[in-house]
Amino acid sequence: FVLKWAVGIGGGIAFLLIIYAGFMIMTSAGNPERLKAGQELLTSAISGLILLIFSVVILKIIGVDILGLGRWGFGK
Repeated sequence: FVLKWAVGIGGGIAFLLIIYAGFMIMTSAGNPERLKAGQELLTSAISGLILLIFSVVILKIIGVDILGLGRWGFGK
């Protein structure tokens, strides 16, 4: 329960940030500062999403299989 809830919120925030970064890049109108800010935001949002995915995989492997955290709602 906890893991699904956290991943849902994190994924939703990353999705919104990716959309906003794309909007910033498309509406930069040749402004290099705004273009760079949009690119950095896009890179950060994708990096955060990748980190979120890897943390879920690691938590499922270590938490459920090794530590037995399934009873806390992490393995369902």
